[in-house]
Amino acid sequence: MSYRGEKWNKECDVVLDDDRISISSLPLLSSAINEAERNIQAPRGLLLNAALTAASIALQGLIDVNKPNNQKVPVSLMLLAIANSGERKSTADNVFLRSIREFQSKQAVAFSAKLQDWRAAHDGWSVRRKAVLRNIEKQMSKGLSTKEAEEALVTLGREFPVRPKEFKILYEDSTSEALFYGMYKNLPAAGLVSSEGGAVLGGRAFNDLSKQNTIWSGDSITVDRKASESFQLIGGRLTVSMMVQDSAFSEYMKNKGEQSRGSGLLARFLLCRPQSKQGTRFIDGVTATWSCVDKFNERIEQLLVRNLKKFEAKAFGRDLIHFDDDASRYWIGIANEIESKICKNGLMDGLGDHASKLADVICRLAALFHYFEGFTGNISISTLKAAEGVAKWYSDNFIKLFSCAARENFDARELDVWLDTLRMSGRRVIKKNYIRQYGPVKFRKKDTIDRLLGYLVSNGVVQYCSWPGDKTIYVDVSPRQGVMPAIPIYVNPTNFSTI
Repeated sequence: MSYRGEKWNKECDVVLDDDRISISSLPLLSSAINEAERNIQAPRGLLLNAALTAASIALQGLIDVNKPNNQKVPVSLMLLAIANSGERKSTADNVFLRSIREFQSKQAVAFSAKLQDWRAAHDGWSVRRKAVLRNIEKQMSKGLSTKEAEEALVTLGREFPVRPKEFKILYEDSTSEALFYGMYKNLPAAGLVSSEGGAVLGGRAFNDLSKQNTIWSGDSITVDRKASESFQLIGGRLTVSMMVQDSAFSEYMKNKGEQSRGSGLLARFLLCRPQSKQGTRFIDGVTATWSCVDKFNERIEQLLVRNLKKFEAKAFGRDLIHFDDDASRYWIGIANEIESKICKNGLMDGLGDHASKLADVICRLAALFHYFEGFTGNISISTLKAAEGVAKWYSDNFIKLFSCAARENFDARELDVWLDTLRMSGRRVIKKNYIRQYGPVKFRKKDTIDRLLGYLVSNGVVQYCSWPGDKTIYVDVSPRQGVMPAIPIYVNPTNFSTI
């Protein structure tokens, strides 16, 4: 059985086929991805994810984008790549996040020194405060005025040494509470990244879906806590990027998928399941060069330095990126096209959650591409088309996983797995009602079992049959074994009335 869904048309020449994303109009980004693909031979989708992750982390604290409908939104992205062990997920991650990790390590060393100085100052301040309090207690015990001592205490309170803030831009394993509190106390723009994201996806960082949705939209987050400090994170920006194995993603969808889809969180993700390159990664003996990847990381470092300067100056405002007139008109056409696909039997039928975020995501990508590449003026139509092509490639991946056709395919596979238990026991022909009675509980409704068996029939996996004079509908679960000795009448679901 195979996926039967429609795809976006190929009007966007940046998408060449299922796993060949071409962004040649973005020289810095495309050359780095091309070079990394040649050198490490990881699936292109994983490399694109890693590159977009780095760009989003570096830029989300510097810019917002003004959509053509005059709404201002963040440029932060959420990305999820599904790939099994051996696809070089960690290698792809390390190639494009290298400068971020190195930059954060340097800042951690500087912060450690500042923290030591602060602790010394705080200890000295605490000693002085205790002395003033003892003096107040002594004066009170003698019945003397404590006015001067109390004024000294107030003055001392104004001299309280404030704990330094840390330039922490990357979180790799964190609970939701620790992540948002860290962003509140330190840098309010950060990335939650994991190349083995099963633990993050199923862990506490994703327990509070509403807060993940809120921060993606750029709204404030309020956290009320009984045992510790309550806080409000204003203007926070969060990039989320995970690479997970198929089994971890399936487990997440089984346990929390319906809740995640219902809340709209999963619809915000750029999701991909790139084709494996295992079995084709031959060594050619050519010495690898990394000049393009180095330039990419140099650009990331430049942007991190800007982030650091804003952080040290406590200036957290962001530049607002606009579209030029041609790009604005083109984006409106994209938004209307997406809306038209939500209709019954349309490309986005049953995927309204994903469709409602797609035009927004295209704006975010366009702004990231524009600023990262160092283009001048407003976002051009060529940059917007690059963003459109990349977003639609991710959209095709989402459709493959969650469309009505994909859901039917998935359910039919599950039913077929149950039918395998009958095949292995040597049974070949069974009553259709037997499947309704003893098959998977969720498939026992007549319309459901009819739909799934019809799907399996159309793919040649099973076949309906009956015998002359017997009105019972049977299912041959192994029709590919050939005609049985006692020949039944093979029928299609449409001609049951002839039996």
